[in-house]
Amino acid sequence: MKKPLLLILPLFLYAEISLVQLQKSPKGHVRDFHLWQYMQGDINASCADTAYSLLDKNNTKIFKAYAKKTDVLSIKNQDECNKGEVSFLLTQTDADCINSGLSYKKAMSLSPNQKVYFSNLLKEKHPKKSNRIELMCKRPFLVSLLESGSDDFLKLFDTLGLDNRHRYFNVKLSKKHINKLADDKKFNRAIKLIVTDKKMHKMQRALLQLDEHDLSAQSYFFLALNALKFDDLKQVRYYLDAAYDKAYYAMDKDRALFWKFLVFDDFKDLKRLSESCDINIYTLYAKEKLHIETTNYFTSLSLRDSPSVCNLSDPYVWEDLVSKIRKASKEELTQMLNSFNTKEDEVLHAFIYSKSIDYKTHNYILPYKESIQTLSNDDKALIYALARQESHFIPSAISRSYALGVMQIMPFLIKDLSKRKQEDIELNAMFDPQKNIEYATTHLKYLQQHLYHPLFIAYAYNGGIGFTKRHLLKGTFLKKKHEPFLSMELMANTESREYGKKVLANYVIYKKILGEEVSLISLFETLVEPSRTDRFRMKVLSQKHLSH
Repeated sequence: MKKPLLLILPLFLYAEISLVQLQKSPKGHVRDFHLWQYMQGDINASCADTAYSLLDKNNTKIFKAYAKKTDVLSIKNQDECNKGEVSFLLTQTDADCINSGLSYKKAMSLSPNQKVYFSNLLKEKHPKKSNRIELMCKRPFLVSLLESGSDDFLKLFDTLGLDNRHRYFNVKLSKKHINKLADDKKFNRAIKLIVTDKKMHKMQRALLQLDEHDLSAQSYFFLALNALKFDDLKQVRYYLDAAYDKAYYAMDKDRALFWKFLVFDDFKDLKRLSESCDINIYTLYAKEKLHIETTNYFTSLSLRDSPSVCNLSDPYVWEDLVSKIRKASKEELTQMLNSFNTKEDEVLHAFIYSKSIDYKTHNYILPYKESIQTLSNDDKALIYALARQESHFIPSAISRSYALGVMQIMPFLIKDLSKRKQEDIELNAMFDPQKNIEYATTHLKYLQQHLYHPLFIAYAYNGGIGFTKRHLLKGTFLKKKHEPFLSMELMANTESREYGKKVLANYVIYKKILGEEVSLISLFETLVEPSRTDRFRMKVLSQKHLSH
């Protein structure tokens, strides 16, 4: 009989970090990351307790990992509280435990008796939460909430989730009520939630009744798009002007000008937009329309051909450096440029140089050429576009969610990719630019099987392919007036929405640098053609065609 073959699976390894190493390391975000890795290892409760005492900033990931290792009952109980299982919370009498575990969304789904029970337990130590849960028992709920005041209304509007928002809040509030809410700073968040949700059409109509209020630039912009939906061009113009005046960042000002041109077709706005010093999809559009070359960027710097004195693949080195760079005066930045002026220092020198010139000329360097030399120019442009946005090309960058390296790859994705590539790997290997880019390229090949447009690939790289698929199948990017721009601006996920715009602008510039001019206007037009952008919408269209 033949012996069965043993399947050797690749190992996903956490770095072997000792407690002594953690204790000797400088406190900060990098040590917290290594502390999280340490908690994944085979350590006893005593070591876990000592390590956790080194924590610099509270972190949910680290707390959960620590709770599995420690013998401290209060920690284990707090972990159970945080999980928020209703069956567990009903056995507790500690108000702090219930407060940490019982979200408003979860409370809304409870029976009336359970709501009363939790409301009573919270009354003394957490009176606001107690009162809000009590309001959930009253009918009509919305009337009671409005009578309670703007603070309670806006808090629950924000936290009860989509289904409850649609069920209870999609009403056309009176002019009096909507203006009273608008006096509260939290109303800025509500505007975004209302305007970016197609199902909130009654609340969107209520927004047309707003008087003048001191709102954020983003709120004015969303109100302009809301007014556009109802063809109220007077409000559109007013809100776009207000968005421009209130905006602090150049890109936000450029966005307001772009939409003024799009709606009112005034070439004065397009000319002003083309004169902006920022490089973004709006200014690139204006310059392409007016046949103006974009030149305010650099691709290389004059550097010495000698070894670097800085190990930028060490996250502790980068953490120390970036702290100094952020605090540095102009004179100190000049000194740093002189210290880090070798070809090996390219990404660091460019980072410091950009800050020293107040970002008036933009950094579009092309590092790590050996890591992407076998790729097509299009893929090179995409890699550079993503890396520039993700990390400014810093090899040892670590995000707050522990995305790692040049391409900011999340640990869970590294684990999945290592299995697909059939290789053993440690997370710390991601601080090697070549390995990091190799893994990112593998992931991009997967995304490109489903998505063919750089904007949609950027959405998926940032928010996940499932998120992108759901967004595309919601009825976005159709051949309608002011598309694809409305779909680009009304994505509810702020991070992915803005990320996609920036990566798309980067992509256009890098295509040009690599010798392949690309039309941004053509890229915009392509977004409403599913056959040229994504597999998901094409599949739906094919099924509809077959059914007929």
